[in-house]
Amino acid sequence: MGESAGGSPPALFLSRVNPAFSSYDGRMSLFRELRELEEDGVDLIDLLGQDRFLESPEALQQIIQRLRDVNDNLYVELLFHLTYRRFPESEADALWKGIMGHKAKLERALGRKVGFRVAAIEYLEGEKGILRGVRLIARPEFESILSFVHIDEVSGVYSRRYFNDRLAEEVGRARRYGNPLTLLLLDLDAFKLVNDRCGHVVGDATLRQIGRLLKETTRQTDAVCRFGGDEFALILPETDASAASVTGERIRKAVSSFSVPVSPEGINGIDIPDAPKLTLSIGGACYPANCEEAEELVALADQMCLEAKRAGKNRVHVAASEFDKGDFSSGIGADSALEI
Repeated sequence: MGESAGGSPPALFLSRVNPAFSSYDGRMSLFRELRELEEDGVDLIDLLGQDRFLESPEALQQIIQRLRDVNDNLYVELLFHLTYRRFPESEADALWKGIMGHKAKLERALGRKVGFRVAAIEYLEGEKGILRGVRLIARPEFESILSFVHIDEVSGVYSRRYFNDRLAEEVGRARRYGNPLTLLLLDLDAFKLVNDRCGHVVGDATLRQIGRLLKETTRQTDAVCRFGGDEFALILPETDASAASVTGERIRKAVSSFSVPVSPEGINGIDIPDAPKLTLSIGGACYPANCEEAEELVALADQMCLEAKRAGKNRVHVAASEFDKGDFSSGIGADSALEI
C-alpha cells in the first residue's frame, strides 16, 4: 500500500522506533513523544496527512492508539507540533479536518499530490487567516532559535520562561485528567561561597554540573528548570506529595556528595581546599492537594523551601494535604521516616 516507514513489519514498527512503546506507561506528553518519533525518522504529520503510508492501515492505527494513551488530544498536539499554537480541542479537530479537505481540493484543482504542510499553510493563512506573516525555516535553524528561548545557557537546563509556560500547561493537564502534580523548588545552600571563594567561572561550572545531576536523577517526563540565580525547579507530573518527597530526598543526597569542580568545564573535578560543600534545601507543593493554580504552587513551594532553610538547611519539606498532619520532611535531623 505505498511507502513503508523504515521498511519494518508493522507489528515491530513501534518497538523499533521507540522502545518505550513496548512498556508505555502513559506518562510522556504527546508533544514530547511526537518529537522523539520525528527524531527517529517517523513524521506522524506526514502519515496522518496522507503524504506517506505504512505497509498496512493497522500499523498506523497502532501508532494512533498508543499516542492516544497519553491522554492528550491528538490533533491539539499535532497542530501545536506544526504551528506552535495550542488550539482548543474542538477547534483543533475542525482545523485538521479543514486542512485535509483543503488538501483534497488543491489536489483536484492541480491534478497532482499536495503535501499536508503546503495545504496547512494555504488553509491557515489564506482561507482562515489564523496565521499571519508565515516564514519558512529549516528545522536545525528553528531548533537553534528555540534553544535560546527554552534553555538556560549557564546551567543547560530549561529556562525560567520555559518553566512558566510548562507549569501552566501541566496544571491544565492535571486538572483535565484528574492527576496529581508536584512542584519542587531547590535552593543551593552555600552557592554564594562558591562564587566568593572560587570565582564565577567555577560557579558557572558548578551550576552546569548540578543541572546535569538533576537531569540524571529525574524521569524523562519531569522538567528540570533554572528558577533563579542559585535555585532550580522540578515539575513532576503524575506525582503526589509522598512520591515527590522521595524524589527530593534522592536528589538531596546526590548533591550532598557533590564536589565543586576546579576546572571551568567541570571535567575531572577535584576539591578546592576552601571550597564549601554544597547542600540543597528543597520545598514542594502539590496539585490539587495544596493548590489549584500554578502561581499558588510556586508560592507554597517557595514557602516550604524557606522553611527547610530555617529548619537547618540540607533537607526536604513538601507540603502535605489538609488530610495529613504536618508536611513530608526529610534530611539531617528531620523527624521523618526518611531521616538519615
